[in-house]
Amino acid sequence: MGLSISSKWFIVVILSGFGCLLGGSELIEVNRVVARVNGEVITWGEIELAMEKLNFSKKEKLQRASEFVDGKVDRLLSQVAFKEKGMALPETYIEQEYSSKLMSNFNGDRRLFRQVLQSNGQSPLEYKEQLKEDIIHMHMLSQRKRTRDDISPQSVEDYYQLNQNEFRTEKRIRLSEIVFSENNDGESDLNAEAKRIYSLLEKKPDFKLYASQNGQSQFREKGGDWGVFVSREEIRNSKIRKVAFELKEGEFSEPFSVDLLERKTDGSVGPSGKITWYILKVSKIERARLLPVDEVRIEIEGILSKHLELTEQRKWLSRQKKNAYIE
Repeated sequence: MGLSISSKWFIVVILSGFGCLLGGSELIEVNRVVARVNGEVITWGEIELAMEKLNFSKKEKLQRASEFVDGKVDRLLSQVAFKEKGMALPETYIEQEYSSKLMSNFNGDRRLFRQVLQSNGQSPLEYKEQLKEDIIHMHMLSQRKRTRDDISPQSVEDYYQLNQNEFRTEKRIRLSEIVFSENNDGESDLNAEAKRIYSLLEKKPDFKLYASQNGQSQFREKGGDWGVFVSREEIRNSKIRKVAFELKEGEFSEPFSVDLLERKTDGSVGPSGKITWYILKVSKIERARLLPVDEVRIEIEGILSKHLELTEQRKWLSRQKKNAYIE
């Protein structure tokens, strides 16, 4: 196998982490040490544990093991670079982060925290070491952070021209409703009431007036107005979606019935067995359009600065590896 130059850092990558085949299908682990970085050992057990937390199958573990090893090597190289710069992470800072995780994820319940760590095969001390490693790795990568000041106007224009589909808006509508629901005595009464209001609207099309005086809409006090523009995907009920997007601006629909949905005890959503009648009005339409570059310039600058940042991080990690001995 090839050797790279340098003795500054010492990395041994053992490629025989898996040995023979059982029955021609299942790989057996032979050597638990898969890499060594400047005296720090990476074992197959660490890598396997990380993949088990993501519920990887045996096939996925085999396909992605090298990716996880590379990631672990990168993190250890960050630790080396951190120490070489003479930096140190105070224990008090790690304790603060530990306490923060405990409060944010477990509401301060230390017993539950320990149980979760135990189920993941970790002790609190091992978790703190992982936390320390995470903090240092992110700190070293953040040194290569780029800002929007590094992005030229021309690069923004180029990205915009090549990725215009990212900046196209969908058609959206502003809806108002009159709803006749279970507060009435029965389906026939709901239908009759909906038809009565519809006939009044045909004579005097003051939708806001009738919506504020009739029905059981949650938006009744606002004249039935939903208050926001919505796209097709934002209207869950297929029948309401179909009727709404067939209306022209200023038009209102004939009464139509909808089978109401409800959330079941198991968390799923299904039919409730109840019927509601709707009259909808589209008060305004926003057509689908391509947003001009000036409206999305800040967004594009953020995307490009993130791309630059990731590129700089990869270059930095590559420089660390060039000074390593690889077997």
